[in-house]
Amino acid sequence: MGATSSREKQEKESGVVELRLRGVVEGFGEGILLVIDDYISFLGDLDPKKGVLRKKGYEDVEVRDKILVFRGSRGSTVGTYVIYSISKAGLAPRAMIVDKADQVVITGCVVGNIALGETLGFRVKDLANYNGRHAMVKIRGNEGVLEIHSS
Repeated sequence: MGATSSREKQEKESGVVELRLRGVVEGFGEGILLVIDDYISFLGDLDPKKGVLRKKGYEDVEVRDKILVFRGSRGSTVGTYVIYSISKAGLAPRAMIVDKADQVVITGCVVGNIALGETLGFRVKDLANYNGRHAMVKIRGNEGVLEIHSS
């Protein structure tokens, strides 16, 4: 039985899919999953004044109060400041999940007080079917969990 069918069975039984994360930045976040199976440049793909994406295919999608799931960041180290500035403006996601955290995302989440976890035993692309679902992220130390609810 593969990982996907195991998750489907778990969801049918409890209404919740629970996935392990590697904790990077401690915290808690609850909101709607926004899954982007791509890399994000915080300097170019996000409007820091409005807290909306400018990335092709996701134009004008708000990140505020979401659980932002993406492969990782690309581009300038100014991305750290962009993450910090959207956090201070109240426009930030409640948590971020990436396949591989880099210094831009880590530092931005630390100074912006945003929970950050890395995928563990699954990839961002595996969550595409859960886009728009209610979820919770809990990170404590180097351990974390992503709970995806069925409604």
